[in-house]
Amino acid sequence: MSNGADDARAKIKTVTLNGERMPLADARVSVMAPGLTYAAAVFEGIRAYRNAAADQLWLFRLDDHIRRFVNSMRLLRFDDPPSFDTVRRQVIDDVAANGYREDVYVRLQAYIDDWGDMTATGPVGMAIVSRPRPRVPAFETGRDFGISAWRRLADNASPPRVKATANYLNGRLAGLDAKAAGYGGAILLTERGTVSEGPGGCIFIVRDGVLITPSVTSGILESVTRDTLIRLAGADGQACVEREIDRTELYIADEAFYCGTGQEVVPMLSVDRLPVGDGRPGPITRRLQALYDDTVRGHTDDHADWRTAVHETN
Repeated sequence: MSNGADDARAKIKTVTLNGERMPLADARVSVMAPGLTYAAAVFEGIRAYRNAAADQLWLFRLDDHIRRFVNSMRLLRFDDPPSFDTVRRQVIDDVAANGYREDVYVRLQAYIDDWGDMTATGPVGMAIVSRPRPRVPAFETGRDFGISAWRRLADNASPPRVKATANYLNGRLAGLDAKAAGYGGAILLTERGTVSEGPGGCIFIVRDGVLITPSVTSGILESVTRDTLIRLAGADGQACVEREIDRTELYIADEAFYCGTGQEVVPMLSVDRLPVGDGRPGPITRRLQALYDDTVRGHTDDHADWRTAVHETN
């Protein structure tokens, strides 16, 4: 574990397991749980952003993340899962109980617990772990990307719109490929050869001043960050279309970026060692980064309904 991860771990006062708060070291799952042995598990990543002037943490688009979490449990046919209201309350309480004074990342997981076979649908366990997580340096510097030889999962094989842990093996393989080749990130194509997404992030390109992103039928997760950027761009007067993107469009794009809850908005400097535009973050990318940051931190009154305040508990 890196020093940064060690520091974050040391700041975790409590985690939540099946509705009970406890030290991280006491949160255990059976080695025979189908969530482990058969990847019968779903998760969410949620960010909370510090607004120093307001002395407040804002959970960003909490309700949208929980709705996706509930839908993922439904699609995997979890039996008697925790309700929307239960999950929402426990996430807020967990972050508040830790008393963080910095940006936070929340990992929310639900899984088939105890002991069961591949088709077990219960009992459902749920864990919430919140920890400090600063912005990735690539937000400013950008990264170089490569197209992976691995293809993106298909909806009729292992549906990518479900945020299931099993689906992330696909992204892991692509990420390992990219790392071995010296890239900072990977791009997955669909079986048709069109652009899908990266491991844990959606992709946007800019051509002739128009923002373009693959549609939700291109094997992507229905990303909260992607939706946020589409809506912020539209409100700012930026033309944006959702359609299939050919591989070669990545090579001739004027700008490109990668986005997700963890990565936020990362400029793509090159693809397969061909520079994107002039090889530097472009003006539309930088504009969207600024709009995104103002929105998640509450530096603007716009989209106040996307921000949920975290109040400390005793």
